[in-house]
Amino acid sequence: MAPAALLPFQRRVLEDLLDEDALCVVARGLGLNRILAEVAQICATSRVLVFLLNMTDEDEAELQEYLMQMRSGENSDEAATLHIINNETNATMRGHVYRQGGLISVTSRILIVDLLNSVVPAELVSGVIIHNASRVTAESIEAFVVRVLQQQNRDAFVQALSDAPEAFTAGFAPLEKTLKVLGIRHVNLWPRFHVEVQRDLSKAAVPVVELRQGQTKAMVEQQQAVLDCLSAMISELASTTKLLDPETINVESSLFRYFDAMVKRQLSAYWHRLSARARGMVSDLSLLRRVAELITSYDPVSLLEYLDALLLAAKPSPGGAPGPAASWMGTDSANILYAAARARTFRKTTAEQIPPHTREALRGLGLPDNIIPVLEVPPKLELLGKILEEIGVANRAAEAKGAAAGPILVMAGSAKECRMIRGFLASLHNHVALDFWKQDEGESGTRTIKTERYPRVMIDMLRGFFRRKAQAGGIRPSAPANQPASNSMQQRRHAPPAKRRRVRGASATAGARGPRAAADILEQETSDLALQAETMADDALCVDDGYLDDGRADAPGEFDANFGLLAPHESVVVDWYGGTRGVLQTHRPTQVVMYTPDTGFVRQVELYQASGAELRQVYFLVYDNSLEEQRYLSAIRREREAFERLVRDKAGLVIPLNDVRGAAESPASMLLRAVAARSQRDARDAAETEPPQQQRVVVDIREMRAPLPSLLHAGGFSVVPRTLVVGDYVLHDGLAMERKSLPDLIGSLRSGRLFSQAEAMVRHYACAALLVEFEVNTSFSLQAIGGLGPDISIGSITSQLAMLVLAFPRLRIVWSCSPYETVQIFSELKRRVPEPDIEKAVAAGQEDDDADREALYSQGPIALLQSLPGVTQKNYQVLARSFRNISALCGASKLELEKLLGTEAANQLHSFLHTKATQ
Repeated sequence: MAPAALLPFQRRVLEDLLDEDALCVVARGLGLNRILAEVAQICATSRVLVFLLNMTDEDEAELQEYLMQMRSGENSDEAATLHIINNETNATMRGHVYRQGGLISVTSRILIVDLLNSVVPAELVSGVIIHNASRVTAESIEAFVVRVLQQQNRDAFVQALSDAPEAFTAGFAPLEKTLKVLGIRHVNLWPRFHVEVQRDLSKAAVPVVELRQGQTKAMVEQQQAVLDCLSAMISELASTTKLLDPETINVESSLFRYFDAMVKRQLSAYWHRLSARARGMVSDLSLLRRVAELITSYDPVSLLEYLDALLLAAKPSPGGAPGPAASWMGTDSANILYAAARARTFRKTTAEQIPPHTREALRGLGLPDNIIPVLEVPPKLELLGKILEEIGVANRAAEAKGAAAGPILVMAGSAKECRMIRGFLASLHNHVALDFWKQDEGESGTRTIKTERYPRVMIDMLRGFFRRKAQAGGIRPSAPANQPASNSMQQRRHAPPAKRRRVRGASATAGARGPRAAADILEQETSDLALQAETMADDALCVDDGYLDDGRADAPGEFDANFGLLAPHESVVVDWYGGTRGVLQTHRPTQVVMYTPDTGFVRQVELYQASGAELRQVYFLVYDNSLEEQRYLSAIRREREAFERLVRDKAGLVIPLNDVRGAAESPASMLLRAVAARSQRDARDAAETEPPQQQRVVVDIREMRAPLPSLLHAGGFSVVPRTLVVGDYVLHDGLAMERKSLPDLIGSLRSGRLFSQAEAMVRHYACAALLVEFEVNTSFSLQAIGGLGPDISIGSITSQLAMLVLAFPRLRIVWSCSPYETVQIFSELKRRVPEPDIEKAVAAGQEDDDADREALYSQGPIALLQSLPGVTQKNYQVLARSFRNISALCGASKLELEKLLGTEAANQLHSFLHTKATQ
């Protein structure tokens, strides 16, 4: 089925893209991928060569489907499709695809390597399309690709697309910076409030019914508890670090996924100097945001299991140390959160308070016989069931009158939510009935029976929870005597953060000083119940999943009467926003139920209706006065404010006339303007000598993901990407450098990999250097002053660096505050030295015996052999040739080892192999 025709405003967006190089920013849900498909169809021909960057696997699959639908059957052009190049495509095949032409989706790292190695015929390139342009920065590989391509082919066009306007409002002049690194001068903005967009979408208004469902009392308590934890932790983190902006870091912004990146960006300059507690609090904020989402999206059993897993992860194992407990878990708010989650699932009671036949039924269901299941059905699920029944009645009435109806589409926020909805709808009329005594007794003292009905699917989930809990609880230590739970579990004011001004000022860990948190007591009690249920289930007949079989066989003809194809108006399709692409065009529903609010899908429904579809009704479900509602309203407000700022920035945009296409100087002058100028001595030397030729640096191909190769090229260096065995950068035949960012340095020191890399560099190069490179705007200090100890410690970074220098005296350590400074350092080191021999740099470390070892030896035993004491990179091959396997090595005598390794190394290895583990 061919895709729907473009709306007038979409055709205008397409025309603007084809007229000039521009950055196009479109509001979410307005069909950016559909516009990209139209551009791709024009470029998918052998007459041009166009590269498509920043595409995910899902984006590529959707684009291929669009092209297949739009492609004419008479078109025999083999290039009239999307070619995909990834790491499984070798260089020879890539070169063939490039020369064939057409539209090629390729990773940025592969493309920049092929451009620098002249695998890409740059003179044949027509242009490049950058999807998700909000990710492009001055240090990104996409900027590197554009710069190299425009230097080699100034006629190549550049088009950038994005549907994330918020990304262009963070920091100082982000829009202007993006345009500069892409080498384009125009930006097209298409918000939802654009006049043309409003005109096209208002012609076919969608009939929407907004249903605001109230939350249960337990849900409101959980919501308030999470807000209290978030407020307290943000206040404590702000007072501890003194680095957070209170205008952007608040409780309201913490409900969004971008909040984690925002906090880390504000703390990035001093991240490696923060205490473990402060870094843990940042992780806890992300965890609490996740819990806040699950309150409205998970069923009570799944939410209880999630919280239970957090508690278990922080508890000590038998004979072990406790796990990394979150600082908020011992607070009163956390106790309320866990207690409310359990209260929504079940209540513990005594066996005498339950009728005997009910205890037997509970045991038969695989549940403890001293609990009363609560299994609170999420209110929106019950509302969804009523809506579907109402739609079914209306559709059957319409069918009786001859009006055709399509399926019903239910959209959720996640795959987990989809499974919950499907399970609930499948057991909508399948319940388990259990009898319980009424809580109040009559005047005669006799008790009456009250029957409770539970959805079968939730009974199955509760049984699964207890079984998994029993498996985890059976190996845990017994709990101390029960202690009274916190008396702070009272009802508080309930309002979303935007409407709530009073916040708690207590420390996030103020309640953690008690002997034991109330949540821990409840968790241990739940574990005991699970073990009890597991014991009883051994003698009871339980069903793992699904429904109980009544043992009846189908009568003749009964199968045909009960099974078959459903009519379209009787079908219910449940999907989620990140699931099937183009779900509206695929299923063609006549009724849509948005179980979870989503801004982008609201616009997709508007486009679907404006394209000629006949939607009879759209149901919009949202929890009233909830965090879910607050996230939706805040998302709309943030997008609108972002577009309003972009409109203002566009009006005052300043783009130099000597852009990258017409400039006489290198584009490095723009990217490296912040780098310090050379000294007066350098200026005098440069005036006395002739202009130097372009300096060459051989770069390991795995380093092409880092920003340094891009900045080296921008600084006037010739970057030669090759696969290097020794070092990351070869500046000349006698100098190699191993670059380490701060996290990589710590990991390499702890794993011992850096010692092997240093040994290889010292062996093959006269001058070996370790480059420790900090990120831009990061504090140029390895550790805080208070973190420097007086003694050598095996876990200290400074101690490990000292041991590295002592082990390799010829190794030099170069410290750089940023990649920009590294460019200056390389310029100094390259002064008056010959250019590196590319073949020698590639051959270093690839001797014949290494090639033989790679072909003949198993890598697992070789790695184990290299890790043994006394075994080095120089002598391990002697052992590999002399002994068949590790077992034969263990049986060698000390004299045999001395002949192969020497006295000292043989003593270390023999002592290690033959020393008893226990004395």
